[in-house]
Amino acid sequence: MKGKTILVLTAVFVLLILISSSASAATLCVKEGGGAGKYGSLQEAINAAVEGDVILVREGSYSENVLVNKSLDIIARNPCPDKTVITALDPELPVLHVTSNSVNISGFTLKGADSAYGIYLDRVSESNISNNYFSGNWRSIMLKSSHKNSLENNCLSSSDNGIWLESSGQNLLKNNKADSNRHYGFYLNASENNTFQNNCAFKDAIGIYMENSSGCHVIGSETSNNFYGIYLTGSGESLLENNTANSNEMYGIYLGNSNGSTLEGNIANSNIWGIYLDSSSNVLKNNTMFCNNRNFGAYTYHYTGEMNNTIDTSNTVDGKSIYYLLGVSNKTLDSDSNVGVVYCINCKNITLKDLVLKNNSFGVYLYNTQNSLLEGNNISNNEHGVYLGNCSVVTLRGNDANLNEGDAFILSNCRNCLVKENNASNNMAGIWLCDISRDNILKENTVTSSSWCCIDLGDASCNNTLEGNTLSGAYEGIYLYGVSEKNTLNNNNITASSYGLFTEGCGNNTISRNKISDNDVGISLNLNWTDGTTSNYNIIYNNYLNNSKNAEDYGTNTWNISKTEGENIIGGPYLGGNFWASPEGNGFSETALDEDGALIADLPYNVTETNYDYLPLVFEKPVEKTENKDGKKCEKSR
Repeated sequence: MKGKTILVLTAVFVLLILISSSASAATLCVKEGGGAGKYGSLQEAINAAVEGDVILVREGSYSENVLVNKSLDIIARNPCPDKTVITALDPELPVLHVTSNSVNISGFTLKGADSAYGIYLDRVSESNISNNYFSGNWRSIMLKSSHKNSLENNCLSSSDNGIWLESSGQNLLKNNKADSNRHYGFYLNASENNTFQNNCAFKDAIGIYMENSSGCHVIGSETSNNFYGIYLTGSGESLLENNTANSNEMYGIYLGNSNGSTLEGNIANSNIWGIYLDSSSNVLKNNTMFCNNRNFGAYTYHYTGEMNNTIDTSNTVDGKSIYYLLGVSNKTLDSDSNVGVVYCINCKNITLKDLVLKNNSFGVYLYNTQNSLLEGNNISNNEHGVYLGNCSVVTLRGNDANLNEGDAFILSNCRNCLVKENNASNNMAGIWLCDISRDNILKENTVTSSSWCCIDLGDASCNNTLEGNTLSGAYEGIYLYGVSEKNTLNNNNITASSYGLFTEGCGNNTISRNKISDNDVGISLNLNWTDGTTSNYNIIYNNYLNNSKNAEDYGTNTWNISKTEGENIIGGPYLGGNFWASPEGNGFSETALDEDGALIADLPYNVTETNYDYLPLVFEKPVEKTENKDGKKCEKSR
């Protein structure tokens, strides 16, 4: 009731100003049905008016499409918009089509233009649209090539779109409410330097959307219960200040390729993403994010370049500070630092230790950072746990990364990094090496219950070493794709997955001394499904295989090395091929003959019709004890 009273008083105040400023102008009255000295339609009054006249419209319901081609004040006599209703006679034409500058329209309900606009400002300026209610239109208020207009205290409801600006700049949108529109509450395209102040957008698909509309100010506005709250794309050098974005299904505030913008004093809560930057050179101060699934994120999906944003620790996620470090060296952040999320861009010698990082797009994000250590951190419930991009000589040791929606650890275009003794469980993937990630060591990590794969080497990830890792409960224990070559996979334990090791068009890798058991398929050397490239020239030897199906080979690969002295994976004296077991205990290596006792089978194992293991390993046969005729015990092999 208080809000309604203020609205009515505001409308009355506007009406008095307009009437007093037009004292020398004529006043024309419109009344439903006409009558003595009154016009029966708004269009009749406009046709009779001259520039600068005032048209007062009495209460009633009018059905017409009106062309406003003169500078006029068109005012509803009763300031309550629901008392004076204009419905589009033709729903494919605007209710009010304004083609003249300096037009003021106030106090109406405008509806029914379901294929057009409630009010259409067509190449006009210095006009004011205030205290109106819109419903059932395609676009409630449309501005095309219209500048320096004011839209205030309008309610835009139950239409396709609320306010739509096309190539229109320097307009003021203030105290408008967009509610329950099917698409946009407020939409700007190629419309620069507009100001939004104290607007609300509720239950729309997108609350405020700005495309290629730089230099706009969005101040003190609220977007809630939309799909997106405030969404900027290609709209740099904008200001978002003291806005609230809450309970939106996706982003509270999103900046895509909107560089050089400032976000200050905004609150984003209870969204999927709070504030997300896909942009660079932005400044963030005193923004508060809490109770979002992902409070904060910054990543250049669309903007190519470094993320040199200026974000200080006054920005918080669930009460903890964002540390966004640019060009910093020799810094340690530990459990006493009140850290909520860490970004390091172009840094050196950074130590992150014993931190608890959760509910963000990334727990830790390092880009172009060297000689750094991440140790003993707990990183959970993020979109991704740890991201390293273009980094070298970084050690990840003893971290727990659990329940992240995507990957626990991502290394993109990284070199000479050590990933050791980390635990990752219930992520989509455990450790992902992508782009050109080379000469890295992944050692003694435990990765379990990944919905996709435990360790993934993709794109051109070459010369990496995977050693002593324990991997279980995934679709693929280890997955190689792209041109990931010359990697060494040694002494890993892979269990309980659909595929223990799956390669897709990858060659020249060495796979040895791995225990691959209790999987549907142990090793699958497969085709690249996009270009048909085969997985060739891999060397697979000295592995223990005990799976429902031990191997698939669709290329030309080598399944043994030359017979060489050295203890093999089952304790035998020679290296050669692999041990081929089965869950039923009747696998080839469990039943093969070994007449010379070298613990190498006498016959090769047929991996596929064209690929053989020529030196399959066998167990030493247990000795069976018997008695001779004299009752003395003797031994013979079974």
